[in-house]
Amino acid sequence: SITCFWCKVPSRHLEVGLDVLSDMVKNSKFDQKDLTQERKVIFEEIKMRKDSPRHYVIDKIQSLLYSGTLAKDLIGTKKTMNSITRKDIVSRYKKLFSPNNLILTVVGDCNFSKIVKWSKKNFAEGKKSKVPEYKIELKNSQKTETRKGIDQANLILAYHSPLAEDDLVYAETVLITLMAGGLSSRLFSEIREKRNLAYSIHGDLDVDKDYSHSIIYAGTTKKNVGKVKDLILKEYEKVSESLSESELKQIKEQLIGNYQISMEDSQSQMMHLLNSEINSRAEDFYDFEKKISQVRLEDVKMLASRVKEGNYSFFALVPEGS
Repeated sequence: SITCFWCKVPSRHLEVGLDVLSDMVKNSKFDQKDLTQERKVIFEEIKMRKDSPRHYVIDKIQSLLYSGTLAKDLIGTKKTMNSITRKDIVSRYKKLFSPNNLILTVVGDCNFSKIVKWSKKNFAEGKKSKVPEYKIELKNSQKTETRKGIDQANLILAYHSPLAEDDLVYAETVLITLMAGGLSSRLFSEIREKRNLAYSIHGDLDVDKDYSHSIIYAGTTKKNVGKVKDLILKEYEKVSESLSESELKQIKEQLIGNYQISMEDSQSQMMHLLNSEINSRAEDFYDFEKKISQVRLEDVKMLASRVKEGNYSFFALVPEGS
């Protein structure tokens, strides 16, 4: 997981923004009263995510893709939240928030040499620490849960994808966009437009240097869960067998266009640069257009074939009763 402290300020006030952020990082009080209040907020957030079928299935799918730490919800449970003391939080904070584990990302009208000078002044010294490493165990499994009080069935089909440092991640980016990346995607067209089996169809790629998975989400009726799942797998099969160069080119242009638009937003650039630096190098972000342009047809078809061969997890939350 990533913890990010950020602010957006006029360029002339950059140093003020940096000073406030550094004060938060270095001098947080962790007042017991504030911790007690925030714990109550998190309890409500846990309830909110569980009560939202869409959020629930997205959170739940990780337990079907991974064993160990990654199988657990990041937000925790009421039991774990109640067991955490101020001492635990301060100890953990001191272990992780050391200069060698911090990344400063600045986007906008600024002087690089001044940023470096400020960073050395404020974060040059400090005890070095190491982020704990956890063994990541992959798996594929399927599960269906029933729940009272809901009318729609929510489902997720997910599969393991190339890691951040593998150039095949760009082929997977093309694939997930092709399948469920907007109103013109294959699954939106096939499942919603042609068959009226779902209102919402969404695809996403969660990529890291240590793990990576893609998801396809859909909301449908209970009786159509199996049909929607089969249609998703059938579409992956079609891509693996007959994806054309012309369709591949269209998806590449879509991704590159979205990238160029994202470059107009400083906050978007900041987060992309941060993620690129954590997973490999910040400079990789600026190679995105080139890497997408170099994606080969056979690589996209190969990744699609893995899914249609059964390498996926599936979770559905359906209404109780008929």
